[in-house]
Amino acid sequence: MFQSQVPRAHHQVSDNIFSKDTEMKTEAPTTSLGQTLEWLRKELAEMQVQDQRLLLTLRHLHSVLEELRTESAHWEDARSSGGTSPIRARAGSETRGRPPVSSKGLARLIRGEDSRRSSLP
Repeated sequence: MFQSQVPRAHHQVSDNIFSKDTEMKTEAPTTSLGQTLEWLRKELAEMQVQDQRLLLTLRHLHSVLEELRTESAHWEDARSSGGTSPIRARAGSETRGRPPVSSKGLARLIRGEDSRRSSLP
């Protein structure tokens, strides 16, 4: 009596495992695909925000570079004419309304400390 029930119970358990395994195989890719798509949407949105920040940084650096070129030309003119010393010319140019760019802030931008492109799902 005990032996006849064991094979039957074993058969029922293996049927249950097979059906659950099949259910998981059909549901898991859909769930996984949905989660992956959601993650990709989130990453894309974050990348767009980061791209906007990078564009603003690029524009700011471009304007700073132009300002430095102008100052450099002014210093060269002052040096060649023997007039105002470059240090005094620089002191006068720093009061034009824009605070000078700090080297720490510029280094942080170059290193990309605000970057978030390394996340994975």
